[in-house]
Amino acid sequence: MTLKVIVAEKADAGRRIAYFLSDGKQKAKKAKGLNYIEFKKGDDDYALVSLSGHVVELDFPKEMNDWSSVDLNDLIFAKIDRDLKNRTVGNTLLDFGGKESEFIIATDYDREGELIGTEALELAGIPRSASGNRVRRAKFSTLTREEIETAFDNLISVDYDLADSAGAREEVDLIWGAVLTRFFSVSTKRLGKNFLSVGRVQTPTLALIVDRENEIMGFKQETFWKIVITFSKGGHFQGVYEKAQLFDKEEADRVFATVNGQNGETKSFEKSVQRIPKPPPFNTTEFLREASRIGISPSRAMAIAESLYVKGYISYPRT
Repeated sequence: MTLKVIVAEKADAGRRIAYFLSDGKQKAKKAKGLNYIEFKKGDDDYALVSLSGHVVELDFPKEMNDWSSVDLNDLIFAKIDRDLKNRTVGNTLLDFGGKESEFIIATDYDREGELIGTEALELAGIPRSASGNRVRRAKFSTLTREEIETAFDNLISVDYDLADSAGAREEVDLIWGAVLTRFFSVSTKRLGKNFLSVGRVQTPTLALIVDRENEIMGFKQETFWKIVITFSKGGHFQGVYEKAQLFDKEEADRVFATVNGQNGETKSFEKSVQRIPKPPPFNTTEFLREASRIGISPSRAMAIAESLYVKGYISYPRT
């Protein structure tokens, strides 16, 4: 009988997927030193392997480690090594790949998730030509029973183009960061712990921070006055003068003297009901911006979002 091997991106997500598919009748097992989950669904046997994100990391060969002697042009075009981060995971995947098995990728449905899934297939020794036959993809954005069951009832093909785009971005990040970091550090003779770090995302982000800091430091305070009046009609409420800010003190004094201690008369009023639409779903940037406004750091905000996602309360937070 063919074993169906599910590859999940994280342990929490894997446990939830197994629970829904097995109706809670799963068993913890171990193979080649790695824990996995075993269960049956209908007449099929399943094994669910949970990863911890990327199972492969990129780096330059050791002969490229000397910052001073390696020519940067050579570094740009150097062969990039793909090193296995966890041999236990690699051995387990290879073991399952060598059996009569089918693989179902159930990683997060985004660029990185697709890359992590194809990395697992590569470690299992399964060629790309097996896609659509021995390899399928579960597409879901929330970890709820309904969506997981629907995803596994409607499996799709692995998107190798999407995975390759994530892989290309990884390589660009490595090359960009390594080459420019070495260039600026060696040029300014800032080596060792004082090196100048440069990154594809890091450096433009730092520029935004510097621009904002310069804007704050260059801000010039300007005194202004506000005219606020208290009204009474079935309770007390406040009204503001039509010019919310008065920068001319003489004008402010004149307006204040005119209304201070006087009774007002309502000439007219308008009443309307405004329908406020519900806010659209957050993207990652807007979510982090709103979290920052209430004092939650980006790392903490993403940790909270990941936790809510794994528990099935929100959709995948990085989309």
